[in-house]
Amino acid sequence: MGLQRVLLMLMRLSAAVQIVLGIGFWTRHWWNAIQVHTNNGIAFVVMLWLLAIIALVQRRTVGLALFAVVWGFAIAMLGFTQYRILAGSSFHWVVRVVHLAAGLATLGIAEKLVAARSRGVEATGAAA
Repeated sequence: MGLQRVLLMLMRLSAAVQIVLGIGFWTRHWWNAIQVHTNNGIAFVVMLWLLAIIALVQRRTVGLALFAVVWGFAIAMLGFTQYRILAGSSFHWVVRVVHLAAGLATLGIAEKLVAARSRGVEATGAAA
């Protein structure tokens, strides 16, 4: 199993942990686990960046890889500031939903980065 597949599997596991913790936060439980959620989120973004760097080095899906780098910064900023956006407002739930959607979109971007590698290997193997 290649590095990209390992990173993708770790991102999937990380996403599952993030969702479980997020449900705990939304239901007003597990507030003491916020630092775990934050650290896991940082690792999640770093793994996305590693996948993007690998894609850039291999010169495939360059556009998606560059987008992934920028997206990583955007989702990190959202994660670090979300508790202050519309804080105390009855619309703060929108920020939480956007945070969840952005995390799921990040996993989708990672999946596409790795899938592009798989398609490239299959095409090369078929021609050989």
